[in-house]
Amino acid sequence: MTGSGRYLKPILDSGSSRVFNCNDIVSKLEREKVDNPYIFKTRSMHNMVLIKEALARDDLQHPQGFAIGTKLYVPYNSADVYQGGRSIYLHSPYLMQVFQEQFGVRGDGDKAESLSHDLKILQTLDELPSLDGFLMRDAFEIEGIAINDHYCEVTPTERVAIGEYIRGKMEPLVRAAYGGQRSLGGKVTQLIDKVWEAKDLEALDPLIQAFRLPRHEALDVFSAWKGIIYYAFEQDRMREGRENFALWLKDMARPRQAVTRTVGAAIEETRRETIQRLRSHWVEVAGVLQTYEQLYADFVASANPGGFINFLRGATDTYWLLGDSLSKINLAVNCWQLTTQSAANRRLSVDQLDNLLTWLKSILLCRLSGTGERSRTAA
Repeated sequence: MTGSGRYLKPILDSGSSRVFNCNDIVSKLEREKVDNPYIFKTRSMHNMVLIKEALARDDLQHPQGFAIGTKLYVPYNSADVYQGGRSIYLHSPYLMQVFQEQFGVRGDGDKAESLSHDLKILQTLDELPSLDGFLMRDAFEIEGIAINDHYCEVTPTERVAIGEYIRGKMEPLVRAAYGGQRSLGGKVTQLIDKVWEAKDLEALDPLIQAFRLPRHEALDVFSAWKGIIYYAFEQDRMREGRENFALWLKDMARPRQAVTRTVGAAIEETRRETIQRLRSHWVEVAGVLQTYEQLYADFVASANPGGFINFLRGATDTYWLLGDSLSKINLAVNCWQLTTQSAANRRLSVDQLDNLLTWLKSILLCRLSGTGERSRTAA
C-alpha cells in the first residue's frame, strides 16, 4: 500500500501518542552523536514511522482481536518523509514480504537473530492501545528489551510521578482484597510488583481469588487495570490542552475573511462535526473513568468487591477504548497546536482552516464499538 506523505504531514509531525516516528528520532540522535542511537538491530528499519489506527470493518482484522492496529509507514525517501511511502499493518500476512523488499531482511541465516529482536519490539508496541512514552518504556522494561531512553520521551521525574500515582491507586485495593489487614507489611508491595509485571499467575493467585477473576484472563486483566489507572492520570494531565482546543473550535475556527455562502456552510458543517466528535470521545472517557473511580471508592470503603470485580472483568476492553479515545484527542490537539502556533490569535486563512478542520474531523472519526466488543470497530 502506498500513500502520500503530504497528506500525513500533520500526523507525522504531531509528536502525539498515536505516532512513534523512529525516522525522526534516529535522525536527531545521529546528529547529536548520542551513544547507541538505535532501537532496531536492522539499521534500515529506523526509517519507519509507527501509527496506531482503529481498525474499520473493512480493514484486515487483528488475529489477537485488537480493535486498534499498528500501521508501519515506510517513506520512499527517509530524508523527506513527505514525498510519500509504503504502509502496511503489522498484523498483515504480507509483512515479511514487505520487510524483505524494503529492508532486505530474511528470517534465516545470520540475520535471523536480529530480525527476531526487531519483531519483538514491534510486537510489544502492537500490544499497546497507544504509543505513550510511559507505556512504551514500561512495556520494554517488562519484556527485558533494552532501548535508548530517547525513544520513549518521558523524563525520569515523570516516570516516577506516574509510577507513584499508579501504585498509590493499587495499594488500597490490594489491602481491601485482604480485608484491610494492617499486618501485611511487605506483602502488599510484592503483590503490587507482581500486578505491575502481570506475568506470574502463581504469585497473583491471592488477588485472583479475592477478585474472583477467571484465571486464564487474570494477567490481561491486571495489565489492563494498570493501563486504566495510567489513562486516568493522562486524562487529568491533558485537560488544559483539550479545553483550549475546544474553545478554539467554538470561538476561533471560523474564516477570518469573507467567503461565499457555500464555502462558509461547508466549513461550518465540518467545524460542528469536529466539535461533536471531540465531545463524544471526551464524554465517553469521562464517563468510564467516573464509573471506575466510584466503584474503586466503594470497594476501598466497604471491601465489597462486587461492582469493581464486574468492572475488572471488562478491563481489557475498557483499556483499549480509553487508549483509542485519548490518543485521538491527543493527536487532534497536537495537530491543532502545530498548525496554528505561528498564526496570529491562531486564526487561519480559509484554505488552512478548511484543511485543518478536515484533518481534525478525520482524526476523531473512528471509535471502538464499546466494552465487550474488543475485536470489532465502528466508524
